[in-house]
Amino acid sequence: MDSPAVEVALEAPYERVILPPPITIDRERIFVNPPTLHLGSGSSRLKTIQWVNQTGGEVLIWLPNAYNYLEGNPGDFLLPKSIPVGGTLTFAVSPDCKDGYYHYNVFCKRINGYAEGNSEPGVSCP
Repeated sequence: MDSPAVEVALEAPYERVILPPPITIDRERIFVNPPTLHLGSGSSRLKTIQWVNQTGGEVLIWLPNAYNYLEGNPGDFLLPKSIPVGGTLTFAVSPDCKDGYYHYNVFCKRINGYAEGNSEPGVSCP
């Protein structure tokens, strides 16, 4: 499932965030890779972010402050976005993204719990 920003072709520089199959460390866990996504600045700023669901189950991603760094209106990010098994979610990075560190949540139905990153996965601008 792609966002309305999918019209923007995946072009360099872009980043894929992989949501891999679970691994067992005292219980099943899913680790977001990379755990912190750095958007960069100036000519090195990412143009596109794509989340890839390899978990084996549906994933719900909630990006509550994404209007600060992705193209779209604040209302576009109020509800979680669903990514089916093997699917992707693609957004264009705003050329006017605001500096900051933005947490987001990834709920993985395969493990009936949240994916992990650096505690919560995040996006850092620049």
